[in-house]
Amino acid sequence: MLLHNPLSIPFRSPLRFGFPSQITHHHLRRFSFAAAQHSYAISDEELQSRGFILRRTIEALNLDHLNSVFVAVGFPKRDTDKIRVALEHTDSLVWVEYETTKRPVAFARATGDGVFNAIIWDVVLKRHFTKALAHP
Repeated sequence: MLLHNPLSIPFRSPLRFGFPSQITHHHLRRFSFAAAQHSYAISDEELQSRGFILRRTIEALNLDHLNSVFVAVGFPKRDTDKIRVALEHTDSLVWVEYETTKRPVAFARATGDGVFNAIIWDVVLKRHFTKALAHP
């Protein structure tokens, strides 16, 4: 970009950022303690004991049922052919099936360059199942 008139006044942002030198050991200890105190993982076995199956492939995933989860959380209804194309170009996905109905109740997928960057897409969870899937 070619500038014809040099800027004579330096840009001053109203934003103030904290730098690592401003973080005290007290803040780090409090953060580390809080993070170490909680576990956010649920094992596949724990999910299964609650009546859910964790799936990591599109096999057995009914796209009409997946679309109903999207609609239930406020996403627009999608064309199932386009959903199929999106899933075929997805690097990683996870969905949770409710064993009683054999339908998905949660879904998420990710795409990436395989080296540095990834994007998480379409994270959905049917509201009714929020507590059932939460960590105890």
